[in-house]
Amino acid sequence: MIRASLLLAIITLGACTLQPQPLPSGSWQAYQSRVSQLNDWTLAGKLGFRAPDNGGSATLNWMQRQNNYRLRLSGPFGAGSAQIDGNSQLAEMRYDDKIYRQTPEQLAEQLTGVPLPVSALSWWARGVPSPSQPLATALATSPDGYASGFDQAGWQLSFSHFKQTDAGHLPGKITGTHTSSEGRSYSFKLLISSWSFLEEE
Repeated sequence: MIRASLLLAIITLGACTLQPQPLPSGSWQAYQSRVSQLNDWTLAGKLGFRAPDNGGSATLNWMQRQNNYRLRLSGPFGAGSAQIDGNSQLAEMRYDDKIYRQTPEQLAEQLTGVPLPVSALSWWARGVPSPSQPLATALATSPDGYASGFDQAGWQLSFSHFKQTDAGHLPGKITGTHTSSEGRSYSFKLLISSWSFLEEE
C-alpha cells in the first residue's frame, strides 16, 4: 500500500511538472513571443547610414504585410525619393525615374552603399533577432524584458528609446555596426517616430 501510494505521488508530481507554465510578463521570452506575432504594421521614422565611401539619411515610411513590404525613402543622398516593394526573395525599386529589380540586399546596397540584410530588418525593427539569420549572440536584456543589444549576421545591434504603442512597447531607436572581412566599416541608425497596426478582423 505504501509502495502504491509512493508511485501515485511520483506520477502526480511528474504530471504537474509537465504542465506548461505561463511566461513572466517582464521576461525576454514573453517579449519575443509577443512581437514575433506582429506581422502587419507600419512605421515612420528616419534612416541614417554610413559606408566608407558615402553616407546619408532618408525619411522612411515602412509598411509590412506578412512577408511583403513597401519602403518609401525620401531624400536619400540629399535628393530624390525611392520606393522599394518586395519580399524576402525579390524586390523592385523605383528611383530617379528608373526601375531596378534585384534581391532586397542588392537594392539596399545600391541605394545606400551599406550591405543591409533587408530580410532581417523587419525583425530588428521590433527588437528581436531574425529567425532566418544565424543565431543571435551576445544578447543583453533589460529588467523589463527588452533586448538592449545582440549580435547577428555580422552586425552589432543596440536597441533603446522603447515607447508604448498599440501593440505594447517597441524600440524607438536601433543602431547597427558592421565590419566586413576586408576591414570596411558600415553603420546604420533607425529612429522610429511612430508605429501603427492593422486591426484584427
